[in-house]
Amino acid sequence: MIKFLTLPLLMIFSFLTFGNLTELNTLNVSEYEKNLNTASELYLKENKIPDSILIKLVPENYTEFELYCGTTGPDHNLGKTDFFYETTRLIFEQVTSEKNSDFYLPSLKLISFADGEYAEDFVTYLEIIIKMDKAKFCKSINGKEYIKRNPIKFYSELNKCE
Repeated sequence: MIKFLTLPLLMIFSFLTFGNLTELNTLNVSEYEKNLNTASELYLKENKIPDSILIKLVPENYTEFELYCGTTGPDHNLGKTDFFYETTRLIFEQVTSEKNSDFYLPSLKLISFADGEYAEDFVTYLEIIIKMDKAKFCKSINGKEYIKRNPIKFYSELNKCE
């Protein structure tokens, strides 16, 4: 009898938990979209995108990356612009040119999403970052979730990071 009551309670609890996680994920995506919209408005008006907005363009997950990369699509209002390419360049140059340490880990996270037509540029920036300070690169990726994704994984192994 207890087993029959336990199963329905577990099912109800799992639906409640799943619902809360879905709601939380939606909230995060909305915040990301809000920041993406702010950045795109500034870009279209040819205004400088502040570092505080630029750094938040770095996606936390593939859902956010799809939103960001989606700005290159032909149906997107930014599709005929270089918004994605210019903002990723600005993010990487914060590390490579400006030596802004606040952008170091976010740049590596962004590079971990490298795929498709923009992957070559991402890898080029990764190589520059590693060349600047290989020990810092190896130390920085230690324990990060994106160490399992290429090209970070490949360059971690290539540089014998432990």
